[in-house]
Amino acid sequence: MREPILKRESLSRQIIPILREEILTHRQPGQRLEPIEQMAKHFSVSFPTMREALSVLEQEGLVERHVGRGTFVGDLNKSRHVGVLAEQDISDPRISYFYRRTPQRVVHFLRANGWPVRLYAGHLAPDDESLRPLTCTDFLEAVERRRLSGVAAFAPDHTFSPWLESLRKQGVPVVGLNPVCEHRVRVDHAELGRKGGEYLLRQGRRRIALLDYDSPLGGRLPHTEGFQAAMAAAGLELNPDWTRHDSHPCAPGAGWEEFRAIWINGRTKPNGLLICDDNLFPGAAMAILQLGIRVPEDLLVVTHWNKGSPMAVPFPVTKLQFAPDHHARVMGEMLIKLVRREPVANHHVVLSCELLEPEAAEPQVYSRRLAGGHEVNVALDGGRSAP
Repeated sequence: MREPILKRESLSRQIIPILREEILTHRQPGQRLEPIEQMAKHFSVSFPTMREALSVLEQEGLVERHVGRGTFVGDLNKSRHVGVLAEQDISDPRISYFYRRTPQRVVHFLRANGWPVRLYAGHLAPDDESLRPLTCTDFLEAVERRRLSGVAAFAPDHTFSPWLESLRKQGVPVVGLNPVCEHRVRVDHAELGRKGGEYLLRQGRRRIALLDYDSPLGGRLPHTEGFQAAMAAAGLELNPDWTRHDSHPCAPGAGWEEFRAIWINGRTKPNGLLICDDNLFPGAAMAILQLGIRVPEDLLVVTHWNKGSPMAVPFPVTKLQFAPDHHARVMGEMLIKLVRREPVANHHVVLSCELLEPEAAEPQVYSRRLAGGHEVNVALDGGRSAP
């Protein structure tokens, strides 16, 4: 009893992509299609099988069926939407605040401006850099069905092909963070390294350690290059014993192991530290506390930061701060122009970081354990509260 149904479903699934491609490439919105009986004869299938295939295309908005009138090509522009792709698993607690916050703010910005938008969430682990296809199959299906009018992409370089090429052929604009995207909004990583190095040097710190990260796919990030430029301008060289860039920022223990290796190995200690990724900061901060290092007396710390991050700061630090909300707004504005086919003056926007010294940062209280086991709260202005 069930065998004919299974065969009919299998045939309808085979017909659907053929019909979809034919309609998308050779038919115009509002154009009337051949009667179902004629299409069924063309594909050598039964009438019910043909009707099932058309029902799927009707759900996609690709065709419209009217009783007594026939089947017509639908207007895809009415059913298309802007897609925001967050390929990394935003539920993973290890992921950077930037990749949790920014895609959501792009969605909010587009909706506030009246655009139909959908967030597509993948499940790629934040430290997974293996060469693999995109994990967000819903997004790939939307690309195949041509449901997208534009895309804001938050995904690693190695996940872009071949869907990016498919969108290019469809004329769908993509705004991303990566060099593979024609339209790109990114933060200035080289500026972060340079500005952090220059600040530490201005504060009289000449023995500076660096925590960075080298991607096995893309090589060393520009942070180190910017830092090296600042050191070279001061007539200093990067000390390889005080430089760590081997562990992924989202890997377990990242930052903690690297800083301990810098501090423990060697008799001479650094008096300045530049952390180039916010995910490295918690581990490094824990190591600093465990080793009993006084901040900023023994070690002045400068770290990459994302504005609004709830990450705890256990001692005074200088922040090189980027603003995810601003980043999202710039991406959204660019994408809206591209979807409207309006000219975009700058295809590649680079956003700067803001240097915030502890006095200029948001009010915080640092907890310190004193001799005798008493804990006091030390405010930024140097005052102290009761134990």
